[in-house]
Parts: sequence; C-alpha cells; structure tokens
Amino acid sequence: MQNRAKLIKVPVDIGRIPNKIAMGEGFSGFTADQWKSFTLVYATSITWDLLQESDRTILANFVHACNILVCRTISKNGLNEAHKRLLEMVKLIEENYGPEKITPNLHLCLYICQCALDYSSHAICILVF
Repeated sequence: MQNRAKLIKVPVDIGRIPNKIAMGEGFSGFTADQWKSFTLVYATSITWDLLQESDRTILANFVHACNILVCRTISKNGLNEAHKRLLEMVKLIEENYGPEKITPNLHLCLYICQCALDYSSHAICILVF
C-alpha cells in the first residue's frame, strides 16, 4: 500500500499522509485531516484490486458517505444519502463478518446525520433546506 500511495500525485492543497502507512502502527498516528485525505483520495486507489467484491462495496459506501459529510454545505437529501450509505455499509459488515464486528463506532456513525439535523442551527456547517 505504501508504494502505491507514493505513486499518487495530489494537489498541494490536499493534506499529505504519513510516509509509513504499511506498518502496523502506521495508521495510529493519523490526524483527522490525514484520515480525510486517506479516505477520500488514497483508500480506493491503493486497495481496490486487493479487495473482494463485498469489501469494495463496503469501501465505496463509506467513501461516498464521507464525501458528502465533509462538504461545507449539506442538504437534507445529502444527509439522507449519507445515512443510507452508512447503513448499507454497517449491514454489509455484519452480513460478511458477523455482528461481533459492529463496533461502537460503526453503531454511532448511524446517528451522525440525525445529530446534524438536531443541531443544524448551532452547527458550523450550513444545512441547505
């Protein structure tokens, strides 16, 4: 994965990821911005042909939801689409790997969109209705 990541040329305004992602502890030191860059730019490109079809679908749903959720403005339709993708991702993980793989973070990600709606008047992001 590290060699593949080095081949990706990204614009200078996109945050860089650490040089050692291939080693066990490589991902543990990622900042939120580095995770965003890895998820939206690198993950699909460097892992796609290494994944089984079911894992590709899980990754595609996750990346699509993240792409929506990191926008400066989000519509209700966008939030609904993100929720649909996250729900599908969690269902596929449970179906393919068992319910014990549904971690608290996976469970909690299903509440992101509702929280955005609940707190939209107080949020930094702008919800377009």
